[in-house]
Amino acid sequence: MPSPFSAAVLSLVVGCSQPVQQAAPVQESILDGSWIQQLVDRPESFTALIDGPSRGGWVALHGNDFESALQAFDPAEPTSSMARGRALWELSALFADLARTGDLAWEGTFTTWSEKSSIPAGSALTYVAGVAALEQGDTQVSQAWFKLTANASDPLVASSAAMVTQLSEGTPLEADQEPPFLVGRYQLHQQARASGDLGTIIATAHQPLVVESEQRPDGTTLQREFYDPQLLGTLAAAYRRQAAEALGVDDPLVGISRPAEGVSELGALIFGPVLRFDSLEAEGSRASALPGALGASSTLLASLGLEPDLPPEDDADWARNQVRSLDERLDAWSEQAREGANEDGLALLDDLQLVRIFRSRLLLARARSAMAAGHPWQAHAFAQLALDLESSRGITPVNHPGLQALIVESQLHKGHTREALDALQPLLGAYPALTGLDEVLGDLAILQGLDRYGDSKEN
Repeated sequence: MPSPFSAAVLSLVVGCSQPVQQAAPVQESILDGSWIQQLVDRPESFTALIDGPSRGGWVALHGNDFESALQAFDPAEPTSSMARGRALWELSALFADLARTGDLAWEGTFTTWSEKSSIPAGSALTYVAGVAALEQGDTQVSQAWFKLTANASDPLVASSAAMVTQLSEGTPLEADQEPPFLVGRYQLHQQARASGDLGTIIATAHQPLVVESEQRPDGTTLQREFYDPQLLGTLAAAYRRQAAEALGVDDPLVGISRPAEGVSELGALIFGPVLRFDSLEAEGSRASALPGALGASSTLLASLGLEPDLPPEDDADWARNQVRSLDERLDAWSEQAREGANEDGLALLDDLQLVRIFRSRLLLARARSAMAAGHPWQAHAFAQLALDLESSRGITPVNHPGLQALIVESQLHKGHTREALDALQPLLGAYPALTGLDEVLGDLAILQGLDRYGDSKEN
């Protein structure tokens, strides 16, 4: 068993779900001609691809550790530059998933807070709620919150609401007007989304945006922390911009039509198709950031036992039946592939878990499509069934972090806030920027339980 294959595991195994385009007629076996078959048939090509100083990048990308992969790949090497683009795109898609969840959690928290418990007088909560509504594109709700911000105890918070309103309407501040911190933060977000430069935003991603104290009648001090509702959307947009730069394209959603100069045939096979995403038409500001079915054609999906179109109803049993059909096809193909593979090819197939990861990524794409269609029960079923149950709460080569993110989002849409909060926990260690999402989900769970439990962070 050749050690380079198992030691330098690859990002390609979380990659393309579309077979290579063939001039010859379609072969009988559904995955003949796919990137998996290419690796099984020509394992020496993989060895040549991963040998070199970027070996650690392959290991990290195979394990879905995208941030470590970025540090390990050499931007100057053509294939590594493409691999970095892949890692950046993965981060962009992941944070787009999480940003949608954040939007829903912020809206639910502030709405429930105002309904079940009075908004603390003079609190900066109204400003944060206004920015959160603005982030979702709801200017009417945003202005209602900002109107309340005029009564904020901190005059800088009150003035920030007016300045952000001005900026959101496309009117720049006066040249000699020094913006307070909150307005400066808003401007940083706009700059990061346009340029991809996260600057101080990433360095302070785990810190609250506003911290305020309130003296209680009993002499104790209550401290409130409000996190940045723009953070996750900015990370998604900035990483997408960085991915485009690394790949040399205007937008990674469009993908690449040809491999960059110096990229091997196998490197292009691995990274090219994974970046050809189908556009999803759905309502909401986050819809355009959602990748489709990893470039998979309706013909390929059908050959894998999957119906390309989702049914109009949100039926989780339909999703489960789809997965059963997929598993039958993949099991049959795996047996056939093993019959013709040599020892090195079998080592790649088994050690790198090629088929299991192909399955996981395809189901992640199905879950994203279901979520975009407003089908949280189907999305939850697809994502849950994609997980490796032996390590279901860990990020592994099979367990892409996007699966956990989709479970969080679908649970929240189903009204299961505490379950969503629990599902977020496996991601917190890897992504400190999710601290704010964890906090707001916790606040929402408490607020929703006020009538039943009588507890609150205010008590």
